[in-house]
Amino acid sequence: IKSRYFSTLMSEWLNTKQHTWGEATYSKAVKSIERHIIPMFGKRSFDEISPKEWFDFFQGLQRNLNIHTQVEKLTSYCRNAYDWAKFHGRVPYNPIEGMTKHLDKHRGGNMKYVEYEELPTLLKAIRGYPKRSLAIGLELFVLLFPRPVELRFATWDQFDLEKGVWVKPAEIMKMGISHGVPLPQQAITLLQELATYRTGDLLFPSRDSLLKPISDNTFNMALNRLGYKDRQNPHGFRHIASTQLNNKFSDKPQVVEACLAHMKKGVKGVYDKGAHFEERIMMMQWWADELDRLLDIYK
Repeated sequence: IKSRYFSTLMSEWLNTKQHTWGEATYSKAVKSIERHIIPMFGKRSFDEISPKEWFDFFQGLQRNLNIHTQVEKLTSYCRNAYDWAKFHGRVPYNPIEGMTKHLDKHRGGNMKYVEYEELPTLLKAIRGYPKRSLAIGLELFVLLFPRPVELRFATWDQFDLEKGVWVKPAEIMKMGISHGVPLPQQAITLLQELATYRTGDLLFPSRDSLLKPISDNTFNMALNRLGYKDRQNPHGFRHIASTQLNNKFSDKPQVVEACLAHMKKGVKGVYDKGAHFEERIMMMQWWADELDRLLDIYK
């Protein structure tokens, strides 16, 4: 008879990930689970822990320890362990399914972002922005979720639209590593349109000089004019994409991290094995298609 302990279930699920996550990712997940989850639920029968118990526990971690990002990962681990059990006939339903939308929303210091359900309305507003080049820039923030400085300083020679890649140079990257972004077809179409407005090397030159990038505040002001002041800023699109990618691809955390340009030590550049470039092609196209799907639903 298989043990009903939650610790056993979690261990069995983690064993299925050990060879796909990589040693560092796996070790980090195990330590976090052993520190926060196992002391509370390890010796409980996993099919007897109620949704409310899980909710109260995770909300408590948020409010008492202020570890919002870690809670996102912990809920993802537990949800996927239950999904694994459900599809192996060991539980009839997942008690954590749908819980994260009801937990506290964390707003980092420079992160302002709308709820996911509001994103289609924001996208429609962006597409209707009167200055088309800025509208394209804002939509590229949604699709590609770069750090604002990366898009502001982007130059046309960084883009290969035929190969479908944006290679960000090491000097503008937070980790000091050149980073290739696979371009979904929707982004390529936008960039082809933006090229018709091209006046120099920069994608978004300043009004005062073609040699200087657009000001730090220009995209913020555009969002403010659309009615999203203190609700959405360009950096906040990274959080929205991160949350959805982690939910959808929770079994590939290292690939999601690579999409966000959170590169691990030892990665040398764009096509290094640790950059997971081929897998990110699929992931970035899924995100672009998901945005189209959302817009279709909320037409």
